[in-house]
Amino acid sequence: MTDTEEQKEQKLDDRPFNPWRIPISDKAKQVVEEAIKLLESYERYYKRRKRVRRPADQAVFERTVSAILCDVMYHHLTCDAGDIFITRSNQVLGRKSRYRPDALNKKLPAILDMMIAPEMDYIALEVGHQGYFGPARRTTIKAGWRALKRIEEHDLSIEDFGLADDQEVIILRSKKEDFWDEGEDIEYDDTPETILYRQQVRDINSWLDSADLSFDEAMLNEGERFIDSNDRRLRRIFTQERFDSGGRLFGGFWQRLKKKDRFGSLMIGDEFVVELDYGQMTPRIIYGMLEEEPPADDLYSVPGFANHRSGIKRVMNAMLFSTKPLTRMPKGVRQSFARDHHITDVCKAIEAAHPAISSKFYTGIGHDTQFIESEILIDTLLRLKEMNIVALPIHDALIVPSSSQDQVREVMLSTFKAHTGIDGLVSIEKGN
Repeated sequence: MTDTEEQKEQKLDDRPFNPWRIPISDKAKQVVEEAIKLLESYERYYKRRKRVRRPADQAVFERTVSAILCDVMYHHLTCDAGDIFITRSNQVLGRKSRYRPDALNKKLPAILDMMIAPEMDYIALEVGHQGYFGPARRTTIKAGWRALKRIEEHDLSIEDFGLADDQEVIILRSKKEDFWDEGEDIEYDDTPETILYRQQVRDINSWLDSADLSFDEAMLNEGERFIDSNDRRLRRIFTQERFDSGGRLFGGFWQRLKKKDRFGSLMIGDEFVVELDYGQMTPRIIYGMLEEEPPADDLYSVPGFANHRSGIKRVMNAMLFSTKPLTRMPKGVRQSFARDHHITDVCKAIEAAHPAISSKFYTGIGHDTQFIESEILIDTLLRLKEMNIVALPIHDALIVPSSSQDQVREVMLSTFKAHTGIDGLVSIEKGN
């Protein structure tokens, strides 16, 4: 069973172990240092080791203990339901990868076993099982008695924990089997381009780390997941095993917020926010690639389907990402059309409405346009960084302070024109 398959079968409330979690305050570091010393004393007392660790191995041991302890304490402080699932598989832990930190190593199971020992009690652990007589379940951990006591004694909060800076932010995904497949992370060798992309994302992350952001949790409905406004780490994900495909930014607490919560609860500095969206971005980029002027009307307004714009948009994008004609409605789109609307008829209507770009349907060009889209967003963010205007990306949109909306719109439009050669569209959405 692969990591992805196991995660799909895990309880919905459980989340994966975050091996990048670190202590950032002095009091959190003190708790971690104490745990390391106690575990080393435990090893000596029970003669778990015959010799002192080499310096490199000692560093890995300390980072592993730190990641486990910090993540279970952080999880407890967020009051999230469920536990943390973690692998004990030697096959998985022995796999070298640029996406894996030192904390995921073959010694992890032995360290977990020490941390659950009654004398230590830093974590509580529930062993996973295969799905022979029901759903499989991966091993889970949570804060044990000693970790909970240290949280109380040192008055720890989520502000005392952060994420390591060396986490890989440039992700390469495998080719998709179809439009609905997500692909898997794959290894790659660095090139001047990937080095540049990594530096750009790290510059943006460093900028957002120091931004004055706040979120009013009181606006969340009961039962909604905890929001950590310090969770600002972005990753750039490339697709189709190519670095000129995809490239969107993922991550940051604001991307997980519902739109109503962004407007009602999120503030940049002392201002409420607005959201600026690029309109009809994918088809407009293709018109620019073909040096064709797009129609003046809404590109998602198709004769015969005037009342089904949202469905047309999703079908059209599916046609641009797919490499073969669609034989069914994209997932979740059926309800956007009438019962007698067949996918073939919808696709023919879209092709007839866009003869200038119809040759690009079913060619997979959507992955290429998404790369251009991501380059536009990266360039826009870097320009706004120079202007000292904080902007939070959500794929083809930006969340910005309300007072900056006109400046941001101007930058977005000029950057779009520079990349595509045609005029873009940017809409502004405000809270009530």
